[in-house]
Amino acid sequence: MTGIIEITLNGEVKQLKFGNYALEKYTKLTGVDIGNLKQLDDNYSQLDMTADIIYCGLFGAYRSNKKVVDFTLEDIQSWVDSMGYADQLTVIKEFMSCVVLMTEQMLNAFKAMSEGEAEKKK
Repeated sequence: MTGIIEITLNGEVKQLKFGNYALEKYTKLTGVDIGNLKQLDDNYSQLDMTADIIYCGLFGAYRSNKKVVDFTLEDIQSWVDSMGYADQLTVIKEFMSCVVLMTEQMLNAFKAMSEGEAEKKK
């Protein structure tokens, strides 16, 4: 399952796709473990988080649609500066929902695999 939303960035409507590509990119970008979000602090603001999530969601949409990535994190950071607070929260909320759902699915798959292995050993 993936979350797909549309937002306006730099005057253009862009699609964000929060699937496996976006989740993998987020973990590489932020250094957090799968299923976690980087914590806000004095050096990492809500705008930073929003930019990271948008970057990863846009990357996910481009990658799954076989489009050439023609933006940088710095581009996204400049575009996020003009986003409204409600739009930022929508992006964060959708990403968090997808992270929780994908993590649960992953854990269930691991559990099913381990149960299957236990049955084979009997």
